Amino acid sequence: MCTFQITNNSTQNINHNILQPGGPDLSNTIKLDDVYITHHLLSITGDFTPQPVEREGKHFLLMGEIYNYDKSLPSDIYFGIEKYFEYGDKFTEHLDGEFLFIVIDGNTIDFFSDPWSTRQAYYTILDDKWYFTTLRISPDSQRFLHNSHYRFHTKDTTIELVNDELTSWNLEQNINSLDEVVNSFEEAVIKRWTPNSTLFLSGGVDSSAVALCLHKNKKTFNAISLMIKPEHEDQESLSAVVELCKPPYYNINEITDEYLDIANSQCEIRKQTKLRFNSKVVLTGSGSDEFIDNYISKNNSEFYVWPNNLNDIFPYSHFYKGSSRILLDFHERYSLNFGIENRNTFYDKKFVQCWLNTTPEIKNDESKAFLKDYIREYNIPISKFPRSGFGRQNPQKPKNITFHFYSKTIFLGENNE
Repeated sequence: MCTFQITNNSTQNINHNILQPGGPDLSNTIKLDDVYITHHLLSITGDFTPQPVEREGKHFLLMGEIYNYDKSLPSDIYFGIEKYFEYGDKFTEHLDGEFLFIVIDGNTIDFFSDPWSTRQAYYTILDDKWYFTTLRISPDSQRFLHNSHYRFHTKDTTIELVNDELTSWNLEQNINSLDEVVNSFEEAVIKRWTPNSTLFLSGGVDSSAVALCLHKNKKTFNAISLMIKPEHEDQESLSAVVELCKPPYYNINEITDEYLDIANSQCEIRKQTKLRFNSKVVLTGSGSDEFIDNYISKNNSEFYVWPNNLNDIFPYSHFYKGSSRILLDFHERYSLNFGIENRNTFYDKKFVQCWLNTTPEIKNDESKAFLKDYIREYNIPISKFPRSGFGRQNPQKPKNITFHFYSKTIFLGENNE
């Protein structure tokens, strides 16, 4: 993920204790005039690359990942820089990833987000000092919006919203087959996979389909199942996925503290991800409820039938905001505390665009039809608990919680990845 801070406060290591855990591999600070730029690196893709990177008098920072970068380059930030010099402010149209990209040029600082702002950026004023940070450092911190380009002028401290629609969407509904949706789903999974990544796996269709896609494509992975409400998690479905993948599956820890709340459970599962597997990347099934189902099956949607004209509802409540914003930020904050990067399967431009383009008949046929079909191909039973989900619980009530851990390795020969 990496974290950053840009400020006019010269105090050494200000907010370092908040931001450094998200980028534990290297901390680097440079001074440009009266501006202090700090980057905390979580090194995952390409060469070990201290940031900011300077080119032609500009300085660049990248939080997150660019999945379509040219592998001949040392790291994905260099691909973003090349596209910036090639296309200017339109360069994000040519990036596929989950990212925040920052360009410092003289007295201006530009912030470019992916469509859902999966990587956070907050603006804060405290006394006479200003701060841009990955995490909120004050109750008054203001979060940048999704899908946007902001420009900050350091001399007069004004913020300009340059573009609030970096990615535009085609709302025609003319794809009358799920084949393209399935292909784009598999591409979304595989591009996010990296060796030693860990999947947060429940008995639901979203993460189960991710596991089956990894199995199908012979990708090694670890997984953790958080059984907060075993009576509301479909253990039959989960067990069937585990049996198919045939990992060494076993209990590594049982937590029976009756006062364990949702915050502690979210910390614990990430702690175990690091202790058990030393993973830097977590794969999630996040986004399926927001984009495909829009919580229709959970009675949390402003519409219950996909209309013939998407303009009537788009962007629907959870597309950018609602649960998308809440859950992305919620899980990101916890992962950053442990030096973990979340890769959210369904927050994928190509996949979402493909889903938008499918016909209303396909969208309305069955909730999450293509994921259920994907699972049925492997004779996996469909979860009987559509209202449940990974880590779902009422934090007001005490819980007994069990964590299941497993690691799956497939190829051990020359094809191993």
